[in-house]
Amino acid sequence: MPANADLAAFIGDNFRSVWALEILLFLKNDPSTAWRRESLVEALRASDLVVTKGLDTLQAEGLIVLENDGSARYSPASADLRQLVDQTEALYAKKPDAVRRMIVSSTGISAFADSFRLGSE
Repeated sequence: MPANADLAAFIGDNFRSVWALEILLFLKNDPSTAWRRESLVEALRASDLVVTKGLDTLQAEGLIVLENDGSARYSPASADLRQLVDQTEALYAKKPDAVRRMIVSSTGISAFADSFRLGSE
């Protein structure tokens, strides 16, 4: 676990899968380019479902923007988010397994809690 609790919380709260982080970092590496979903599927060798879900999550978290044509571009909604993404990228480069564990453990807890919800929402 990183020393910065805010960073750990950011990672756990904002990435529902390692794929979402990979998509974000891919977009971050070329922030001036807006990538179409199909191009991301091909470039990342991922499934359409994985890319679509990742983009939806990243947009909801304010980390990317989806253009009118559906293309995605890295564009954090605030300087604080940009800084947390930079810190996440640095930690992921240094300790990828630790970051993956943070994502998987937070996702696992959410999925477990969701399994106990009753009725439709």
